[in-house]
This record gives sequence, structure tokens and C-alpha cells, in this order.
Amino acid sequence: MPPQTGRPWMTTRIFALLTAAILSATPVWGQSGTALIVANEDYTELRNARGSGAMVQLERILGGAAFDVDIATNLSANAMRAALSTLSASLRDDGHERVVILFSGYTVSAGGTVWLMGTDSRAPDMASVEGYGVRLDTVLSIAGQIQGGAIVALADYGFPDDLDGGFRGGLPPMIEVPQGVTLVRGSSVGVAAVLRDVSAPGTTVGDAAAGRSDVTLDGFNPPYLAFLPDGTSPAPAPAPDRSQEDRVAWQTARDLGTVEGYDAYLSAYPQGAFVAEARAARQQLMNTPERIEAALGLSRDERRAIQRDLTILNFDPRGIDGIFGSGTRGAIRSWQGRNDIAVTGYLDRDQIFRLAQQGARRAAELEEEARARAAEQERQDRQFWRDTGSGQDEVGMRAYLERFPDGIFAPVAQDRLAQIEAQRREAAQARDRAAWDQAAQADTIAAYQGYLQANPDGAFAEQARGRIEELRRPAPPEVDYAAAQAEEDLMRLPTFTRVIVEQRLERLGLEPGPADGVFDDDTRRAIRRYQRRADLPVTGFLTQPIVARLLAEGVVDILR
Repeated sequence: MPPQTGRPWMTTRIFALLTAAILSATPVWGQSGTALIVANEDYTELRNARGSGAMVQLERILGGAAFDVDIATNLSANAMRAALSTLSASLRDDGHERVVILFSGYTVSAGGTVWLMGTDSRAPDMASVEGYGVRLDTVLSIAGQIQGGAIVALADYGFPDDLDGGFRGGLPPMIEVPQGVTLVRGSSVGVAAVLRDVSAPGTTVGDAAAGRSDVTLDGFNPPYLAFLPDGTSPAPAPAPDRSQEDRVAWQTARDLGTVEGYDAYLSAYPQGAFVAEARAARQQLMNTPERIEAALGLSRDERRAIQRDLTILNFDPRGIDGIFGSGTRGAIRSWQGRNDIAVTGYLDRDQIFRLAQQGARRAAELEEEARARAAEQERQDRQFWRDTGSGQDEVGMRAYLERFPDGIFAPVAQDRLAQIEAQRREAAQARDRAAWDQAAQADTIAAYQGYLQANPDGAFAEQARGRIEELRRPAPPEVDYAAAQAEEDLMRLPTFTRVIVEQRLERLGLEPGPADGVFDDDTRRAIRRYQRRADLPVTGFLTQPIVARLLAEGVVDILR
């Protein structure tokens, strides 16, 4: 028995194979060897490898050819290592003459090295790839313990996510295979057909793969040496009942009820009595919403764009990360219900275009609303500046800064007030200055009144009166800047996204400073200006909806 791991082992003999009747017509006596089938379909962080689970059908084929078969489904990388370790020990100690190792699932490659990915995988980098996958070299080396009687089969599904750092999804064109090992790679249907045919005594691997454009052979491929030799049964087998085989295979395909099951039937019986029914059933399955979306092959960036559109339309996907989890599926269902579309949680091409158009229109509306608010705020800003003396009156400048702390003329007012303060300090007597510093440090109405009582004509008298008036006004609502900063920090915006935000703020005329990805005081002031325009809480820190709206600029520009 294989070792216990974090993923359940599946060693029960469960699926009746489409080719069971063929195999049952050729009894095999004794044990031909050992086989390990690893079928990874349900990935935790990635799209499922649809069809990989159907590879467990091969257990019946190999079992019928007298192989001792272990099936392991949905294994993490560590669980795959444990299964291979058990197999390696069996090959070393139990005297097997043949071995078949089948992996079905996602693969990645870099620099000629291939990794078979566990179900706990994510998009890898050089630091994490060994934890996410098992090297193909390791599998080939284990099989190489039985030279001339070893087949490694890969039903390769590539990789469903964007990769960088030199990685690519799928297998490279050339793979170095150890001496005496045969590598079979291709589609799940093609690999299943080759293993089915080569399980018949007297069949070479080359004959089994002949004429199949969806399968490639590498390594050991002798033209006259059958994988299972003839003469393994004591007497010639009777001719099989082909109609019975057809019926058994069709019933098996119906019991499985999967696209892969019907594909296997159609591959084995292209002229079978149930071809029309198999094609119709397969077509019906291919038309499910989940498969229609999967067939689009959406990239990570395309998924992010869909999540941005949902966010702009106020359907919260709980993140713009390119991963369609429960939050995104719920947002899609809500959007579909709002638009009188069948609620499935999955999108087809027309729905994606419709969503993108709605998102672009809403982004344009939001931008127009922000532009109108900005124009009105600028009008009010300029009018208030004029009404308060256009920077010629200290009280007026302080009143302006209180109402428009990031206004058009805020830098001018701040510079002039700083100059006035410097001039006062130079002219003030040491005693007056000390009294003012004491009052300013206390910053209370009583302290300023005390200063005025002692220095009615002091250099800071007007400033004290202005501060008393400010302190008497109702305090504005307190803003939780720490929480706002924490919310921005949680997004972990990459530098390129920060640069795009600064570029967008600059195009809006909000003066964020250099577009260098560093959020300095100028950037924070520009964000506050944007929040005022958009009638949002003014914190100077970004939120996910604000980022989505700013990044939607590209879509708006395309529509203009």
C-alpha cells in the first residue's frame, strides 16, 4: 500500500474501461509488472485540469494486462514524491520486469528541465518551483531501473496561468530520456489509446502510436520488440464479440458521463453503433457554461480586466488578482441577474464583450462626473481666493487654507504665511516671542487669550485671534488615517501600478509629482484632490475601487 499523504490515495478498481471487452478476449497469466497512475485534476489555486480524472480508466486496461496498478488522484508535490518513492522501492525489491508510470495534469518547463505540478501549485519562480512540482528527470530515473521494459506516459495539460522568469507551460520540444525508457506524451485521448494498444501482447510501442498525430514518442522504441510478448496465455484466445465490446464500451462512456469518456469511446470505435449518441452527448457536455468559459483560454490579464469591469459596475469580486474564486463567481452571478442573463457564474465571449462595454461606459461616466466636480471645485476655489483677498490678507489666506488645504493657491498661501511668520519672528522682541511660543505649544483658547491679554499689540496678536476662532469652530470628523494606510498597504501595489496611478493623476491635472512609483507628499495631495473630485472620503490613501477607476483610463481612451 502507498504511504499516507496529505491527499487521499485511490487504489480501488473503479472504472470499467472502454476497451475492457478487447482485453477480456486476451487473458494474461502471471504478473506483467507494476504501474502508477497519477491523475491531477482538482487544483487548489488554479483552474481544474478538466479530463485528467478520466485517466483513471486506464487502471482496468493495465489491470487486465496483469499489471499491479496503484492510482493516486489529486496529489500535492510532496504526495507525488511519496508515491514515487514507494514505486522506486518496489522496482528495486520485488523483481518487476516492466513498469508504466502515467502522469496527467499541469506541467511547466525552464531551461530544458520539466516539472510535473502538484495540486497545491501556483505560478512558480526559481525559488518555489521545487516545492510545487516533481522533476520529470526523477520520474525517468525511477523508470530507468527497468531498462527495456519501462514506459513513462504524460497527458500534458500545459499550465493555465501566465508565467515569467524563464518558465513556460507544457513540455519542451526535446526531452532527454534515459537508456531503455520509452516516453509517451500527448493528449489524454492519445496517451490512453497508446497505453490501451500496447497492453495487448505482441504490440510494439511504435505500432501503438502509429498514425496518431496527438502523440509523440521519445527514447527507447525498438521496431520488433513488443512491450508484452506473445505467448503469455496457455491457449489461443477465442475471437472477441465485437458487438458486445461496442455495447460495453458505450455503457461505460455513459456511466462516466464526461467529455473524455465519450472521446475515448469515439477513438476506440469510430464506426461503432453508438457514435451518433456519443457525439451528441459530448456536444451537450461541451456546451456547459463552465466548459464554454474554459475554452476561451482567458489569460491572467484578461481575468483581471473582467474583475476591474465588475468592480467599476459595483459588483465586488473581492480582489483584482486574475483568479476567479468564489467572490468573482458571485459577482458574475449578480451581474448576470441584473442583466437578465442565465445565472451561471461563468462567462461566454458575448457576455465578456457586454461586460467590457458596460464597464467602459461606466468608467466614462465616472470620469465625466469627476471632471464636472473638478470644474465646480476649481470655480469655487478661485472664487473663494478672490473673496478672501487673493493672498493679500493673512486672515483671508488662513481661511482659504482651512477650506482648500490642497487648493490651487495653497502653495502660494503657505509660502506667504511662512514669510509673514519669519518677518514677525525677526521683528518680535524676545519676550513676545517666548510668550507666543508658550501659547502655541499649549494650543488652547485660554493660552491664546492669555497671550493677547499680556500682548494686545504683540507681533502674533492677529495670529492668536485667528487661532482662537479656529478652535471655537466645530471640529471636523476625524479621519482614521492609520486604517486608510493599512487598507492601501494590504493591496501591495507593484511599482508599475503606482507609476500608472501617478501618470493618471498627472493627466487629470492634479500635480502628483514625478511618475516614479514613490508616493511622496505631492502624490498624497494629488490623491486627496482626486478623492474630493470623486466625492469620496479624503484620506490621501488609495482603495481598491479608486485603483480600478484609475486603471480603467485605457478602456475609456479606446472608446474616444
